[in-house]
Amino acid sequence: MDSSSRPGVTTQPPGQWRFGHVLLDEALASLSVNGVPVELDRSGYDVMLALLRHAGEVVTKDELLDAGWPGRVVSENSLAKAVSRLRRILGDDAEAIRAVHGYGYRLAATVHWQPAGPVVAPTPPEHLREGDPVPHRPGWTLQQRLGSGGAGTTFLARNGVGDTGVVKVATSEAGLRGLKREIALSRYIQAVRPDLPGVAPVLGWNLAQPPFFLELPYFVHGDLGEWALAPDGLAVLGSEARIALCAQLCDAVAGLHEIGIIHKDLKPGNLYPQRDPQGGWHIVLADLGAGEAMSTPRLADLGITLAADGDLPSHGAGSMPYLAPEVIAGEVPTQRSDVFALGVLVYQLVIGDLRRPFAPGWEADITDALLREDIALAAATNPERRRLSARGFGERLRQLDARRAQRDRAREAEQRHANAQRALERTRARRPWLVATAVALALGTASSWWMYTRALQASRVAQENAAIADAVNRFFNQDVLSAASPYAQAEREPLTVPEAIDLAAAHVGERLRDQPVVEATVRMTIGQVYGEAMQIPRAIEQERRALALFERHLGVADPRTQQARYRLATDLTDDSRFAEAKALIDDTDAVRRRNRQTDGETALLSHRASCYWHIRREQYDAGQAACEGVIAQQLALAPGDHNALIKARANLAVLHSRAGRAAQAEAQFIRIDDSFATLGDRDSPTRLRFQFLHGMNLLALGRLDDAERVLDIAHRGSVAALGTDNPHTLEVQVGLARLHLRRAQPAKAIPLLQHAHAAYARQLGHDNHFTLDARRALDDALCASRSSAAPPGARASGACG
Repeated sequence: MDSSSRPGVTTQPPGQWRFGHVLLDEALASLSVNGVPVELDRSGYDVMLALLRHAGEVVTKDELLDAGWPGRVVSENSLAKAVSRLRRILGDDAEAIRAVHGYGYRLAATVHWQPAGPVVAPTPPEHLREGDPVPHRPGWTLQQRLGSGGAGTTFLARNGVGDTGVVKVATSEAGLRGLKREIALSRYIQAVRPDLPGVAPVLGWNLAQPPFFLELPYFVHGDLGEWALAPDGLAVLGSEARIALCAQLCDAVAGLHEIGIIHKDLKPGNLYPQRDPQGGWHIVLADLGAGEAMSTPRLADLGITLAADGDLPSHGAGSMPYLAPEVIAGEVPTQRSDVFALGVLVYQLVIGDLRRPFAPGWEADITDALLREDIALAAATNPERRRLSARGFGERLRQLDARRAQRDRAREAEQRHANAQRALERTRARRPWLVATAVALALGTASSWWMYTRALQASRVAQENAAIADAVNRFFNQDVLSAASPYAQAEREPLTVPEAIDLAAAHVGERLRDQPVVEATVRMTIGQVYGEAMQIPRAIEQERRALALFERHLGVADPRTQQARYRLATDLTDDSRFAEAKALIDDTDAVRRRNRQTDGETALLSHRASCYWHIRREQYDAGQAACEGVIAQQLALAPGDHNALIKARANLAVLHSRAGRAAQAEAQFIRIDDSFATLGDRDSPTRLRFQFLHGMNLLALGRLDDAERVLDIAHRGSVAALGTDNPHTLEVQVGLARLHLRRAQPAKAIPLLQHAHAAYARQLGHDNHFTLDARRALDDALCASRSSAAPPGARASGACG
């Protein structure tokens, strides 16, 4: 079908569509009924436009879903709701939208179309130059190019009376999606918190015809990086003013978080210093094109839909020096990853150097111990230890003086107690008859002293944990991020993050030779990163070395050793070393039973390793208790950790699906989908893998059209995010091939399976279960191809046995 005939896609110039009392104006992207403009969300607008363009024809449900929700997997219920809202809006003309049961909808009305105005060939966005008029904005001229990238170009614009503004022009499809996302978030903010401080509003936009753009305020002092280098910028601020600026920045981010928005790209280039009326400075957040809003009823009520970006997965948004380690490892960004970026920015602002990386040794630049503690909390490598919210970070910065005074009082009390203790010892030696009096006096401070010693003990444990966390933080920030930084490469291309991890991993033993437990922790972290990337042999290598260190220095009874064993067993299962993995799981379970250990996190990893092993060995009934145990234990430990719950429910769903219980699996998949919606996650690698698993269950249910749509989205997203030869991408490819076989289309399946089998064999070996599974599917496809080519009544040679 020619693209111009698809609903929602046209080469026709924008115009006005009329039927009955209804007017849809494409140039204004507006709908009026009886001459009164009505509010209509973007999906409803696109569905209405698709029906208008094909008036009198049946437009299928799939075509309308593609028009209203391009690139997204939504249920037919979304379309039904959109049509219901349209009918309510259209009033007396509602009956024109008629359902054609089993097919779709038809607009039964006489429709008139006329051009919106003189048809002028739009200026291609890449041809816009300084001095050109702003398209569709009479009286405005592009004055200066402020910046450009792969997705768009930004100009300073001015009108005839001297007003200024910024025009951000999309130069690609990805750029247009970014504009739509930024507009949607701005609309959401205006609806729920119009008084939200520190966030730049979107002043206007043009999405009717190319070039597409939005309008923003102009900040005369430039972005934070430019201002920091100016003679009258950051350098002239004293330490108290800098900390106050940091606290205000934390408050601005907290305002977004409190209405469910994650910025995802906090960096100097997206922050703009502004003068206060009192002569001070504050920072305005802008450029929300990478941002996400958590799915909320309020968002749905407002009819606001965030555009999905199919080219760049949401987890990849952000600038490397400010990107949290878990996001680098492929997890979906969260408010905690925004807090990590805040920690780095606060460090840089306090020392007055935005070009300084947050690398090991940073503590030497911060003389205030409390401020060092705050920054370390915000920029902790492990997001679970990053329990400081943006609001809490700002409050701690504002209370530094009060906290210092409190710390000094505690130190004075400690000193007084020490002096009293020494005096008591002297008295005991010289005047025994005064001991009773001294003891009576000491009882008055006994309670306080007990609390102090308890706090001291907790502090020592915290210091040990902080040392380990700091080492992991140093590894990521110095060895990994510094290696991947473009500034670190003088004569060659910057390393990718995986390449930087490979390079840094080679030096872990050398760096941490005197800290074996810390080295083991770092190696386990590296192993987890490799495992998430399906580089299983490398993951196993790091985890074996980590486990040897844990066993030697902590012993088998330590929970950290046991957790390392379970993690290694999981990756051994992925590498088809089933006997070794099972022995490791059983032996560790036995140790925990003998010692009556009930540590929750260790129990969770035990259930997870056993669940995964049974799934891979196709022992579904035997593994069900373990898989259900993962969910129960996760809910007991951290019910708010949606990422972990998603993975736990996905394993149980896969177990049910492969055991032939597709309906039970579908119930789990629906709950997982709700969790992704809560996270605002549309296209992270985790979501793409879930879509693959869901697609395979839809295939098992016989819902072939739904399965094809979901698998196709998962495959395209995996190729874009992970590459064509990544094992996760290959797994989706094998799933698509099985769908083609189910439809008796072996010719489509064979090339997919040949590529997958060859890539698996090259990366994982010929005996790996992924390779063997692809080989079996390829044999089935070749057999089906020979059978279909054989003459009627003849038996094809090499027929399937």
